[in-house]
Amino acid sequence: MKKLTALLFLFSLCSLQLVLSAPVVFELKTQCCPDTTKLRIPVKNIVKYHWTSSDCPIKAIVFDMNTGKKFCVDPTAGWVKNHMKVVDQKNNATVSLQTSYP
Repeated sequence: MKKLTALLFLFSLCSLQLVLSAPVVFELKTQCCPDTTKLRIPVKNIVKYHWTSSDCPIKAIVFDMNTGKKFCVDPTAGWVKNHMKVVDQKNNATVSLQTSYP
């Protein structure tokens, strides 16, 4: 009985060593848009934006709102490109103010 317990303990230690020495793999879940909205989102409420992954079936831009909501929009719509420029300018102005010295 003692031999069996010792053998199980040794097996457990070896298994633990194998698990701990294995490379860590991070799985990033791809956030895809099921559809895009036809609504014109107010640019003043957009905080930032990003493209969906190339693995997604629908190519879209995700607008992150100041309320925490996210909207998937069609990147080919003219108003979307304009909104992206405004958000870029707003974010660049914020970065400039933070890094400027008196």
